Amino acid sequence: MRSLGLSLLLLMAATAQAQTPYERFSLDTTVGMDLFRGDNVSNRPQIIVDIVGTVQLSDRWQIYVRPWFRLPRPSPPTAPAPAWDTQLYQASLRYERAGRVATRVDAGYIASPVGLGLFDANPRANPTIAGHSSYFTPMLPFDAGGPRGPAVASTYPLGAVVTASTVRWDARAAIVNSAPVRSFIVGAVTNPRATPVVEAGAGLTPTTGLRLGVSFAHGAYLTQDELVRTALAGDREVTLVGFEGDYAFRYTKLTGEFIRDAFTTPAQRAIAYTWFIQGTQTVSPRWFIAGRHEGTSAPVAGTGVAFGAQPRMLAAELTAGFRAAREVTLKASYYTRQPYGRQDWDQQAGVQIVWQKRWW
Repeated sequence: MRSLGLSLLLLMAATAQAQTPYERFSLDTTVGMDLFRGDNVSNRPQIIVDIVGTVQLSDRWQIYVRPWFRLPRPSPPTAPAPAWDTQLYQASLRYERAGRVATRVDAGYIASPVGLGLFDANPRANPTIAGHSSYFTPMLPFDAGGPRGPAVASTYPLGAVVTASTVRWDARAAIVNSAPVRSFIVGAVTNPRATPVVEAGAGLTPTTGLRLGVSFAHGAYLTQDELVRTALAGDREVTLVGFEGDYAFRYTKLTGEFIRDAFTTPAQRAIAYTWFIQGTQTVSPRWFIAGRHEGTSAPVAGTGVAFGAQPRMLAAELTAGFRAAREVTLKASYYTRQPYGRQDWDQQAGVQIVWQKRWW
């Protein structure tokens, strides 16, 4: 088996020898630095460094590597400055075959096939400044003995995904080692125990610029080995169903997503919802405006009058952007949010500078 793998690598390398190094390698770097002022936010800046490297092994084979670094703001605002957050978002081997029905296979640490918010993790791709709160903020605890987690996670699990597409439709199926409601970070000690989770999705493009899609995931999000001793025994499972859509016309792009999580535990069945809608309007070659509104309804954490409604988190942002140069974008925004368990809203103003460079 090892000899077969070595022969495959030698064959791909020989095919790529006719290409120049600049044709076979690609490196893209994005650096974003933002600063917010207002209610319940630290005055320290946040810095994100997103690096994407690719190696073209042959006409159909590529290697993708994406290290990601972040210097977060302290939370709570008065806390000491935290250390750099270092992650490996993607490290995978990709096979692509063109045709009337194009196919693609990714294996390794891959982008989860569930959740449109993953596409906005890069500061250059994100039309606003703040990230998707629903992807990073854990819900209030609703199952004693288990860790907190978001309604949908910005995660890059270990697994494999197969995608097929035409000009009118696309479909994908994957098996990964962690549920899309648990954050998985390469090398972290807090990662969930590996357990097979099935994910799938499909999309329809009825006309140019419009895509409608659905997504699905099912598996254990928490194993019995991760529970504290006082919790009821048994794995916890989740069934996720999502609906998504994006529409681009003229100088406008609209994107939306709605996800329903059904958590099954030995004691209860808990439901969570998360959603977002965002839009970007290009005003001129240099100016654009963007906005996002999102929210999450977490499962009820108990019974009785005090728990008559699901705890809710809401956030909204309005951003103006200016492309000062080909590699530099400036943003300014108004951001407001209502965290879990509160009736009042935080009011904040933010600025950001984004530098992006494609080296070759």
